[in-house]
Amino acid sequence: MKGKPVIPPVYLTATYQFDRSDDLIDVVQNRTGYIYSRWDNPSVVEVENALAEIEGYDHALGFASGMAAITTSVLANIKSGMRVVAMQEVYGGTFELFNDILPTLGIETAFVNCWKTEQLLTEIEKGLSILYLETPTNPLLRVVDVKPLAEAAHKKDAIIMLDATFASPINQHPADFGVDIVIHSGTKYLGGHHDVTAGIVCCNNEHFDRIWTYRKILGGVMDPMAAFITLRGLRTLELRIQRQNENAMKVAEFLDQHHKIRAVHYPGLPSHPDHEIARRQMSGFGGMLSFEVNADFDRTKLFMDRLKKIKLATSLGGVTSLANQPITNTHAALSPENRAKAGVSESLVRLSVGIEKVDLLIQDLKQALESI
Repeated sequence: MKGKPVIPPVYLTATYQFDRSDDLIDVVQNRTGYIYSRWDNPSVVEVENALAEIEGYDHALGFASGMAAITTSVLANIKSGMRVVAMQEVYGGTFELFNDILPTLGIETAFVNCWKTEQLLTEIEKGLSILYLETPTNPLLRVVDVKPLAEAAHKKDAIIMLDATFASPINQHPADFGVDIVIHSGTKYLGGHHDVTAGIVCCNNEHFDRIWTYRKILGGVMDPMAAFITLRGLRTLELRIQRQNENAMKVAEFLDQHHKIRAVHYPGLPSHPDHEIARRQMSGFGGMLSFEVNADFDRTKLFMDRLKKIKLATSLGGVTSLANQPITNTHAALSPENRAKAGVSESLVRLSVGIEKVDLLIQDLKQALESI
């Protein structure tokens, strides 16, 4: 064949054949090729290499979901008797891992609110194996000042992990702040079209082999078709993020002036408590925001039901705008006490802004607010 495909093919194969036994042995011992797709697959490697280049790390590893990426990366770097310092505001599934699962393995986690930098530094000084951060946070869009925390944790020989899903690789560059392992739910901005479930971890050489081995053992590897779809998403990532940044800023400004909105949480607004950190640490403020409707649970739920252009759905980061009431889904697993600690009220709405015409989104929000 003289021509080459513009788009890489999808390798829908579980296993690989060899002409000689010595070649098979070489792959098993030295990973110089492919033998079984739970180990590696050419389609998965394609998207791994693409994201590693964007993020500025030596390697990336594809997973079946964002939670598979998180759990595998954590378990690969922790054992009984070790200690984790984590933000109180981590994603609900991550919180369950640290709060419910790791204690059964003899691993302690100290949770601290992400804006309490001095308290985080105090917990780091006590000793830790992993510092686990997430910025911006879900759903209040707090922005964590990563660099001083990473520097303090490195002095204790800890590994710094950062869930950067909300920012995307376009708006934030964790490698600049000393982050060892960056985690993305590929389901969100990387895929970008609400049609794939995936996770990706980026890291340098010193962490790659261990996470790769745990992925092989635990089995949460990315499917080749999911890799193909995620790679497609990466090709338009910067264009989509630019439009989502612009749309979200305009939506946030509209909501900030509406009399039926109690508060707007968006790091692009000067009123946001972490606005200055966001300006310093991010190149764009992102497509995610949340806001408090000046209403009780039932009237907020009615507002959600009256949205037309904006879809009532969980997840985020795609071309279609989605809204949800975190208390009913993304944070439903948290106890009322833990929801209160995370600042998740019954009138809080999380909005993932897509690439639609922003005037249509604002009109939809306006008519839904007027209906209550």
